[in-house]
Amino acid sequence: MIHASPHRGSILLPALLISVLLSAGCNPKNKPWNQLSTAAGAPGSAPVSTTAISTAPTVNDAAIVLASFEQQSNGGDVVITGDLNSVDWQSYLGKQVVIEGDLVIVDTYDLARRGQITVARDRLYVPTSQIDPNDADPNETSFEGGSNVAKVTAAQKQNDGATIIIDDGNSAQNVFPPPLFPELAKTYPTVRVGSVIQGVSGRLVEERNKLVLRSDEPLRWLPSPRPERPDVGDADVIVASFNVLNYFTTIDNGQNKARGADSVSELNRQEAKIVSAIVGLQADVVGLMEMENNLDAENRLVAALNKKLGKNVYKGCGIPNGFGDSPGGSDAIRVGIIYRADRVLPVGDVLMIDDNAFFVARTPIVQTFRSVEGGDPLTVIVNHFKSKGGASNANAANKNKGDGQAAYNAARRSQSRAICDYIQKRSPNARQSRVLVIGDLNAYQQEDPIDMLRANGLVDLLEQSETSGSLESSVLDYSFVYYGQCGSLDHAFASESLARDVTGIATWHINADEPRFMDYNEEFNPKPLYSADPYRSSDHDPVLIGIRN
Repeated sequence: MIHASPHRGSILLPALLISVLLSAGCNPKNKPWNQLSTAAGAPGSAPVSTTAISTAPTVNDAAIVLASFEQQSNGGDVVITGDLNSVDWQSYLGKQVVIEGDLVIVDTYDLARRGQITVARDRLYVPTSQIDPNDADPNETSFEGGSNVAKVTAAQKQNDGATIIIDDGNSAQNVFPPPLFPELAKTYPTVRVGSVIQGVSGRLVEERNKLVLRSDEPLRWLPSPRPERPDVGDADVIVASFNVLNYFTTIDNGQNKARGADSVSELNRQEAKIVSAIVGLQADVVGLMEMENNLDAENRLVAALNKKLGKNVYKGCGIPNGFGDSPGGSDAIRVGIIYRADRVLPVGDVLMIDDNAFFVARTPIVQTFRSVEGGDPLTVIVNHFKSKGGASNANAANKNKGDGQAAYNAARRSQSRAICDYIQKRSPNARQSRVLVIGDLNAYQQEDPIDMLRANGLVDLLEQSETSGSLESSVLDYSFVYYGQCGSLDHAFASESLARDVTGIATWHINADEPRFMDYNEEFNPKPLYSADPYRSSDHDPVLIGIRN
């Protein structure tokens, strides 16, 4: 909603009123993800919510819009006080604009390079993290059909109009400290997604085909705190899932197709952050994604962990026989499992799921463990499904269907089915077995591959935790932030028998909310900001699962 001078209001009011009444932000559903969470100390405890889903406008909506038009004492500034979706930004190009009230940082991708952040009134979520493309009821488990795609499309349109870019007005690049946050690396160690900006003013200009608000001065803000490791209850065994973002011991020279560090120095920095994160997880078993597809990366990481701890407790499960010849086994990256030998013992050899469904992904690895204190065995299946990118190379079945699930959805759905088939063949009475399925599934909470797992009797542990109230009811969980939208790509599913023994599950938000310039890279990243700590050790947040014997 907008305050303007009387002559401007009389021209814009009818069009704006229609726009606002059609906006999904007027009358949000009374759902947990539309509310702000300000629970101090909770993971991701900065105000968190998503853009409202469309509902029918009411007479009160019109009254609110009408009441919001007031003459400003300065007469020249455009003052915005409400929903950003209702703003006709183009009409204010070149004008001085004041946005009153709190704004939430949803993206910091260009903060270091261009001095820009993206803000919205609330935190934004990927539509398919909440809305099922196939079912009006998100609790249903249809994994094809597309009867609910229109709601996904509407939610995405709402998200697309919910933000504005704030710029520091400096034409130079890689300025440090950034003019918007001059106390970065002094008073504040980071600028996390979820932090709150307390109003902003500046001139609205067009830059690189985008409208940006050039702020008049450094921003007034409330930082989102870095969370401590979350509690997962009184567990006998703790399992973690962690995508370590291309941990390669082969140095990338620009020609060898290595994907990680560009120098030994960068590798040491990357490794230090990953080790700090894994030590901080305090997990007995860690499923890893995006390790270089060899044994050297696993062995080096285990050695670094043991050196950090000062004792030889971590071991790696290694690579199954015939792994390189299996579908997905020749990919540049692989999944793996490491464990604390002083807490759990492997039962049998490490195995793999040899299925053609993984030809375009990575071969899943399977290992059974037993606690050194006894109890029933636990089988862990670690996965990394096909990514959403590369649509230009996809066959007809895997093209982007425009349903919010991006490219290769059919492949990921087949990979979910292969996991279910493997569990069934391994133990005909699958629901009584103790099986944990973890990893980066490259699918958000309401997408087909996730529904496939649910429909085949596996329990979505994060969903179960939300339903039971053990997670903040007003916070929709997430492990990844992409173009300012949050969602969970990293999941944990359990057989029914094992689900009853889960003491807790939590996503540790150490990465997705952190700016990319906090990572190990040395090009352009400000030197004062690097620290060998867990924060921005990857672009995915790790997931922790506590289990009773």
